Amino acid sequence: MLAGAASCEKMNVEDAEEESKANVVLRIGSVEQVPFEMARTRGRDVNGVCSRLNFLVYQGGGKIKQINQTSDDEDFGEVHVQLSEGRYYLVVLAHSSDDNPSSNKVDEIKFTNAMGFTDTFFYGDSLIVGEDNIMLTLELDRITALIRFISEDEPAINNNRIRINYTGGSGALNGTNNGWGKVKSQQYKWFDVDNEINKYDLYTIPHEGADQHLKASIYYYEINGDNVKPLFDDPFVINNIPIKRNHVTVCKGKLFGSFKENKIKITINNDWSADSLYFDF
Repeated sequence: MLAGAASCEKMNVEDAEEESKANVVLRIGSVEQVPFEMARTRGRDVNGVCSRLNFLVYQGGGKIKQINQTSDDEDFGEVHVQLSEGRYYLVVLAHSSDDNPSSNKVDEIKFTNAMGFTDTFFYGDSLIVGEDNIMLTLELDRITALIRFISEDEPAINNNRIRINYTGGSGALNGTNNGWGKVKSQQYKWFDVDNEINKYDLYTIPHEGADQHLKASIYYYEINGDNVKPLFDDPFVINNIPIKRNHVTVCKGKLFGSFKENKIKITINNDWSADSLYFDF
């Protein structure tokens, strides 16, 4: 116990010493946050918006420093960094995934299905360090699109889980290209199903370009312990779902046993962004 206490004390002393030598201070001033259920607002504080922050410093395309924070940290939203004089590239991410993304290359910062895809906010720009200390207040922008499925029918009694597979967006971003999607990801998410739930949300990082679309495949299961029973031979497939960064796409219709009898109405609304697009499927 004494050894452990001594080790913690030494680590804290080293952290304090590192902070005292810091010549770069980074603070998150605001994030572009417009909650779907709330009136349109902008520039919210990072607290309450996300549970994780990643401060990533690159040089020559490779990562040289990474500082991760969680919302439990007392200094959440502010870091002190010591950097030699030179030119760097800084990326800051705010999200609520279960872990930190793979980030060794600045042009491919990657989240995975195991981590989960969440609302994600981004800052990326050059950082030139000279003789004078630097203090930056950063504003982060949303880089994700939200796809919301709203069911208008009830699941079968034995249908207690669904999995939605979706392609067309990305789970990886390019830090040097305003956080646009980098690769064509095979994304998916599992959902519990009961009569009290009629809303299922997915996040993806759109690629750069005006016309971006998803393909969603919905699989239905009865799961009891280790016994997994598919309820249909084929998934319910929805093609050409339009997505746009900082927009919500609402897909509303019969998603369960009667889905083959009904078309899905798809709407892109403006609860996140000032622009509105509408699309009927």
